[in-house]
Amino acid sequence: MAEQASSFVRDWIASNIRNDPARWDARLDDWAADEVEKLRAAAKTAGLDLSDPELDGDVLHDEIAAAIECLSGDILSEVRGL
Repeated sequence: MAEQASSFVRDWIASNIRNDPARWDARLDDWAADEVEKLRAAAKTAGLDLSDPELDGDVLHDEIAAAIECLSGDILSEVRGL
């Protein structure tokens, strides 16, 4: 099941974490927490076991925060022409 959850998480983050100018003023932790809730709801709808370690809220928060930071770095690079 962990492999299925892991694939789900990876695919969900790739499909759903996007540049959102409305979120630029939000704190990273708040943005990531909002996305964790969305991901866990989607995982539940998909029939995944939410007790799977791959779907742990803290783990997801770290993964999503890293994705947002990576996205933010890409945006800054584009803006600065790097």
